[in-house]
Amino acid sequence: MLPSDEPKFPFADPTPTGEGSQSVVSLRQDLPLERIFAPKEVALTQRVQKFLPVAGSYAPDLRRALVTGLNGLAGIVAAMEAYPSLRERRSLGTRVRSLESLMQTLIERGEHGLEWALPTKAVLSRTFAIAKVNFFTSLAYCVDACKHVEDREPLLKELAAGIEEAVYTRLAEELYTAFVTSKTTTHPVKVLAAQNLVAVWEGRVRFATDRFCPLLRSAWAARMRAPRAFGTMMGASEMFQLLFADCDERFIEWFTHHAGKSVQIQAFEEFLFDLPYESLERVRQRMSEDGKNVVGPEQVERYLGFLPGELRRLLGDPKALYSSYRRRRVKAQYRTSVGAPGPKRTAEAYLLEALLLDEAGARTFTPPPPPSNPAPLPPLPATAGNGPEAAEARPTAAG
Repeated sequence: MLPSDEPKFPFADPTPTGEGSQSVVSLRQDLPLERIFAPKEVALTQRVQKFLPVAGSYAPDLRRALVTGLNGLAGIVAAMEAYPSLRERRSLGTRVRSLESLMQTLIERGEHGLEWALPTKAVLSRTFAIAKVNFFTSLAYCVDACKHVEDREPLLKELAAGIEEAVYTRLAEELYTAFVTSKTTTHPVKVLAAQNLVAVWEGRVRFATDRFCPLLRSAWAARMRAPRAFGTMMGASEMFQLLFADCDERFIEWFTHHAGKSVQIQAFEEFLFDLPYESLERVRQRMSEDGKNVVGPEQVERYLGFLPGELRRLLGDPKALYSSYRRRRVKAQYRTSVGAPGPKRTAEAYLLEALLLDEAGARTFTPPPPPSNPAPLPPLPATAGNGPEAAEARPTAAG
């Protein structure tokens, strides 16, 4: 039951000690699940609670994960609610803070000064995102151990979907932040990105990625389910795999309309293969030298000097997808800073920039109409093997 006559959180103990000082801060507040989670997450948490009686010897672990996780998340949400809206105008001494001043500060500070430009509510919002992923992951570990329970598999799938959504939200935040702090982004795009970033921070508890960009949400989900074959290194097989995994075809269309060796196509290939541009070029060069038309994961590892099995796997792991984005972004930033060939942004960033420009009135997203006699889609290439592996890009600079 929520207290009706007390301030939200936190408030100092009314009994002062010493000369007007207060040594105790009270954190008394009950939060319903609806204040902590989106509706789907509320239903999922309640399903896990109902699973407790059949968890057998793992019930204590599951109960502990529920209690610890819910208490921690409730504390973060209560702290978030204690701070004023990021859109609210208020004074602090002689300074005035507003949505406009926040957006200006984020844009001016750039990437390296971002931490000190973030309001506490935004810091808590980012913390909440990671804590929620950890919460659902801990529940999945406990449920997975209950091998004998009939409802285990459906519940694990629901927990995996909850983890996916939380990771995708963090990915959306990363994308918007990259635009706000980038030196090469135009001011109108920076402003729109900052507005969307504030929307994520303000509505973290109920934010869903299908609201901000269903195209990217679809591509991320499909990429995590689509194995890579490498094959001819043209990406045709990988594109078909994305479509088979229910990727929105407009995502693929937007990139395939950029003909030739454009940076958008290069970024799209990095997304498909989860290998940096430089590694892809090296593999193609070695294929040409060896007279090969197709390669599999094992041959790619040898070409790149990796140990067997060193290529990273994305299949079924949203956290690996998040790491893949971060690696591709770092590589792109490095190329920008030194003027090296290759994509200067990730595939997601190129697409989102077009969407933001479209929102600003530039109308850059809609692809050109197809030719009157379009060529048929290429056949699936022959492959030397299948595998959802991905390589780690060496950390570099920013951009």
